[in-house]
Amino acid sequence: MYGQMRVLLVDRIAGAVARLARVAGLAVELATATRMGPSDLYAALSTARFMAAHELIEKAADAVQDDPEADVVHLSQPLWFGGTTIFEEK
Repeated sequence: MYGQMRVLLVDRIAGAVARLARVAGLAVELATATRMGPSDLYAALSTARFMAAHELIEKAADAVQDDPEADVVHLSQPLWFGGTTIFEEK
């Protein structure tokens, strides 16, 4: 019984590794299929970061507009976009 559980665990780990390898292979294939250079990718990431900040500001403005008693005191981007503080009221 114990040996069967170990074999089952090893089989599941091998399956997970195989799926991860397929996903990584697809990611590499997609990354190399594009004609974008490193500077183009950097520009796209920078643009995405500022677009996320703009979207956050628009959402906060809409929330304040719907509720006149609401007071925005802090806006910041999520950590995956750099975690930048956009607005902080002292």
